[in-house]
Amino acid sequence: MLRGALEALAKQTYRDFEVVVVDDGSSDGSGEEVFAVPELCARIVRTEGIGAVAARRVGVETARGDVLGFTDSDCLPDPEWISVAMSSIDDGADLVQGATHPLRAVGLLERSVGVEWEDGLYATCNIFYTKAAYEEAGGFHSGGEELLGFRSGGMARGLGFGEDTLLGWNVRRRRRAVFEPQAVVRHEVIRPSLGELVKRAWISGAFPSLVREVPELRETLLRRRYFLGYRRLPLYAFAVALLSRRERLAAMFGAWWLVARASEVIRRGGIRRKTIVAVPVELGVDAVTAVALVMGSVRAKRVVL
Repeated sequence: MLRGALEALAKQTYRDFEVVVVDDGSSDGSGEEVFAVPELCARIVRTEGIGAVAARRVGVETARGDVLGFTDSDCLPDPEWISVAMSSIDDGADLVQGATHPLRAVGLLERSVGVEWEDGLYATCNIFYTKAAYEEAGGFHSGGEELLGFRSGGMARGLGFGEDTLLGWNVRRRRRAVFEPQAVVRHEVIRPSLGELVKRAWISGAFPSLVREVPELRETLLRRRYFLGYRRLPLYAFAVALLSRRERLAAMFGAWWLVARASEVIRRGGIRRKTIVAVPVELGVDAVTAVALVMGSVRAKRVVL
């Protein structure tokens, strides 16, 4: 994937830029891919398992430009990506968030990233900052784990959670931020393991703490100010009815949840053996996400479901 990202950067129509690749302790030879695209003249910085947030901070310290553009190794920027973003910077923006599209249709039990509007998360797969605004805001929050108070295991610490959002809003509250739908990045579609699916679902329990720190997310990201989407509504209704000992009502909501999830899975995958296996996995991920969000809401004293 890194080779593809580097080749996409080599095809940019905007030419006045440098590429800094941070290799945070990879053991599969990924770092050597930097030298497989010699026309890019990318520089590599090697760190040893310090995690995505700290690694990005190291990359920024190495960068020489007045504008910082971020993407990830599983992304393919369109040829006009930098050019379009720089046009907005030249027009006075200090933060430019681009659109991110899955590279292809997302299948059963697969994941990708899609950003079609200014959602307020400011994911680093597709974001630009003027260096002055970045420094004024203090860069990526180095104590996000303590601030958000919800990290579970090495995977969560390695990925980071919310530090990019905190930075984005620290800049947006001071300076001009824009969403540029023509600054496009194509994100790879990945089939994670069952363990990774569950871990990512559990990490979502940090959202209430993030909303506590960035209440504006209720307007930009959440549905009806409280929901990370509506797919778990029948599950919440089932749990409330069950706790209230209203068995018939619980059975009705449970059936609604099962049918809704099965219908979505069948719509995406057709009626096949693979689809049948996917239904209980989707239900399990729903349940883990719901529990994590409820626990996170209690911990942060902010309701996000």
